[in-house]
Amino acid sequence: MSNLVELTRVAIVLWFLPRSLSRNVHHGDHLAVRTSLGVLRGVEQTYNGRRIRAFLGVPYAKKPTGSRRFSLPEMVGPWEGEMLVQEPSNTCYYTIDTMFPQFPGAEMWNPPNELSEDCLSLNIWVPEDHDGNVMVWIFGGGFVSGSPSLDLYDGRVLAVEQRSIIVNINYRLGSFGFLYFGGQSLAPGNMGLMDQQLAFKWVHHHIGSFGGDRRKVTLFGESAGGASVTSHLFAPGSADYFQRIIINSGAIINNWATKSKDVMLDMSLILAKRLNCTNQSIHRPLDDVQYILDCMRGLTAHAILREADMVADALSLPLTFPFVPVDDDENFFKGSLIDKIKNRDFKKDLSVLLGTMKDEGTYWLPYYLSRFGFNFNHTLSSEDRHNQALISESQYRDSFEAFLPYFGGSQLVRHALMHAYERLSESEKKPERLRDGVARFVGDYFFTCSIIEFADFISDNVFDAVFMYYFTRRATSNPWPKWMGAMHGYEIEYFFGLPKRLPHLYNQEQLRIEQSFSKKIMDYWGEFSRGNPPASYWPKYNRITRKALVLSEELVTENSHHINVDVHGKQCRLIKEAEQAVRKDFYTDDLYKAQFQEETSKSGSNYNLPAIPLVVLLMILQSTL
Repeated sequence: MSNLVELTRVAIVLWFLPRSLSRNVHHGDHLAVRTSLGVLRGVEQTYNGRRIRAFLGVPYAKKPTGSRRFSLPEMVGPWEGEMLVQEPSNTCYYTIDTMFPQFPGAEMWNPPNELSEDCLSLNIWVPEDHDGNVMVWIFGGGFVSGSPSLDLYDGRVLAVEQRSIIVNINYRLGSFGFLYFGGQSLAPGNMGLMDQQLAFKWVHHHIGSFGGDRRKVTLFGESAGGASVTSHLFAPGSADYFQRIIINSGAIINNWATKSKDVMLDMSLILAKRLNCTNQSIHRPLDDVQYILDCMRGLTAHAILREADMVADALSLPLTFPFVPVDDDENFFKGSLIDKIKNRDFKKDLSVLLGTMKDEGTYWLPYYLSRFGFNFNHTLSSEDRHNQALISESQYRDSFEAFLPYFGGSQLVRHALMHAYERLSESEKKPERLRDGVARFVGDYFFTCSIIEFADFISDNVFDAVFMYYFTRRATSNPWPKWMGAMHGYEIEYFFGLPKRLPHLYNQEQLRIEQSFSKKIMDYWGEFSRGNPPASYWPKYNRITRKALVLSEELVTENSHHINVDVHGKQCRLIKEAEQAVRKDFYTDDLYKAQFQEETSKSGSNYNLPAIPLVVLLMILQSTL
């Protein structure tokens, strides 16, 4: 009888032991979280006296190395014991910016940690009093650079201020994420976007273990991150994983965001040839793809990155990147992106917040147009005269000439654009007007006009509200010359709360304004992510009125708000007319192929720039007068 009692006691203990351990993991030991895959042990962080649990470098996919290099991602499997997740996610391979060494305006975007192919992981911040709201961040960088672990993207302040769980995801970049040898190959293109989708799936299945609600997920991203966010609207496999999106300065319809299958195949073959993995000329049917991939998988990541950079250098056009999403595939879009847009075939049950910076174009000028007077000497004061880009009329003309291949090489288009953009500057000084005209054109053509076009499209079709902003505040921490204004990427520090976490970076006389403005932006983002209007005075966007809330310091200094109507509309209409005057298929194929004349001539192809009817260009020019 005593043996029976003892066995019963043991059985009861064993019955309750797993439940006791589970409770200890969740409650007694607050830094350990049990998921269905295993236990994750994070690290405690603090902000403003409040505790945050950070789970850094959480793997969501198997290592994309060896035979998995260039392949679609595979979900990570379960593990035994505790996994320490206390160091930020590794940075996926990309080339570090060395243009301006030690200059904060360049170094802030460089990776803070190890470059590794073992990079498919997440950084997660969980505040102690969260309400289950989840915000998933996708970083930008033209699909060729970036890291979820930049100090700029530290999620602790946003997490605490908005009582939300913040998740930063990582994805493969450049050729590692976007090599394309055909949809049926083991390098089917869009692997980087499929990485993102798998990260969303991981969040969907496991965020509940952290207290998150998978029915309350907002995606937000900037530049290529914004393009990524919008791409998931057209990806059937992503539709169940989010309810709202926030888009900063990027959309999948940006001209730099995608390329056709033919162009991506050519780019990939050129890289393979540079790596001595094929002798095949471009524009030919593929021979042995398996041999090419086996060869490329046997090389070091550094070797691939070095040669991919050479392919990028051969692209003479500004702001073009060789390895980006392919616009027609079998795994991500599951069809043609262009057809999906035409047929309005995308996720519509969501609300949207999107916007653009006042000075989107200035950041790119020292990188792409330095030979035309936009050179920047980082060893001098940013306000030194040599860093003011006071260009001449000939440099103004040459700057626009650099972009003419986008418009079929037409001198009439150049003349119309030059005439229209010189008149936009508020300066009375000719060199400054010319400088500002180039900057405004670059921002409009590569960012602002596409955002407006996407806002028009999305507001006509989604079931919920669309809100647009126009960001005009320049941070006092910005190390670039003041003439560069409210630059591309410089809104990020406000919605991640940098003025509150690193106040020493800001002008101390304006610190209160900086912190109040940051809090205001975080509140807008947080309210929207919960399914509410960002503010009662923020009008809904539609293509008729095109109203956007101006995000400026007046929101906090004067407790007032301003509405901008038809942001950059006249110039965007001019650009659209010029584009439509050029044969459409030139943009998708010929524009890139024309940059590889040597490769093209080997295949016997001949690409000629299309002519633009004189009468059309005269009409365009007239519209600027």
